[in-house]
Amino acid sequence: MALAGLSAVRFDSFASAQRLELLGAAKIHGRILRLTPAKRYKTGAAWLRQKQSVRTDFETTFQFRLTHTAWLVGGADGFAFVVQNTGPRALGGRGSAGGFALEDTESFRHRLRTDSQNPHDSAIPWSVAIFFDTWQNTNQDDPSDNYIAVRTNGRPAQMHWPADRLAFTPHLPVKLKDHKVHTARIVFHRPVLQVFLDDSTQPVLQTTLDLSVVADPQGKAWIGFTASTGWAFENHDILNWSFKGEQTSSDVSQVSSDISFPMAACLPNHNLCTPEHSFVSAAEGNTYHVVLPGNVEWGVRIPNPTNAGIMITDAHGIVCWDLKQRGGNGCTGPSGSKGPAGPGFLNEQSPAGALISRTGQGATLFSVNGRAGAGFNDNEGFYEFDVQVKE
Repeated sequence: MALAGLSAVRFDSFASAQRLELLGAAKIHGRILRLTPAKRYKTGAAWLRQKQSVRTDFETTFQFRLTHTAWLVGGADGFAFVVQNTGPRALGGRGSAGGFALEDTESFRHRLRTDSQNPHDSAIPWSVAIFFDTWQNTNQDDPSDNYIAVRTNGRPAQMHWPADRLAFTPHLPVKLKDHKVHTARIVFHRPVLQVFLDDSTQPVLQTTLDLSVVADPQGKAWIGFTASTGWAFENHDILNWSFKGEQTSSDVSQVSSDISFPMAACLPNHNLCTPEHSFVSAAEGNTYHVVLPGNVEWGVRIPNPTNAGIMITDAHGIVCWDLKQRGGNGCTGPSGSKGPAGPGFLNEQSPAGALISRTGQGATLFSVNGRAGAGFNDNEGFYEFDVQVKE
């Protein structure tokens, strides 16, 4: 995927850190960015000081090397590429927290103390981390000590240990902590995120993801890296880094999304933010603002006593109506995928995934155009729009 980048960042090395905010144990070591040294109970972070565009398409590539792993037990705990909207001073916990999540205080109860570099009770809310995990924590069901996971923290009051794991790959073609230089490439083509390692032509991890929940209304967020060690340790080194993002919408979503409903209303265990119920607010002139969950057939109803025509404006959002597919084949914006949906859909003549409506008996109903029946329950995402009932 080629990006006509709105913003581009490139570090061929880290001889200068003028554009970076370094926190905790993170330091420039020669020409490399060392997120943590090979010492116990450390956490570090490095953020670009300026926000970047992340809500539509972006691509980031970096090389890393994990060295000086703990004798006998091996290295720990891993590092993460993180997208967050808290700020360039954000830092999470040690050990399995990865520098972005809450720390397992039970594991570190013998080390709980005031430590400005290693806070045990902090995390980064509203964040998404692609975590390169190098330690198997049996108390959180890690599949191995060599896997990649997409993890997330929600609103501050809802954060917990361990952070929610949206997706992961249990087996990798390379050993992350083999002391060799590895290349990671992360591609986000809304709403699909892919992770490639070294010279792989196929992603080692692919999942749907809604980054609007961690971006500001302009679609921007802080990006950077975090890492942590616990009882075991390793050097977490980033050797170079490039990032390119763009502002224009992809063919999956026609309009950028500004989420106006409370994000605490997102259902748990969904990759795309899916409201737990619909939201309808009335305004002047027979106008309504609507948030339509993607997992309910005809999920919104507004009054229309005379069965008048309607006008929909500012429709935006993402819905995955077929989780087995990727991109426009299973996830779309309000205009839906190309061509008529065909038999089995609520509206056979409209595109699959499109925002559709029907009027009758004094009301207008709205739905995502999905397959009728129980399969609707598995849909993820939402559409948000304004609708005016014509007089």
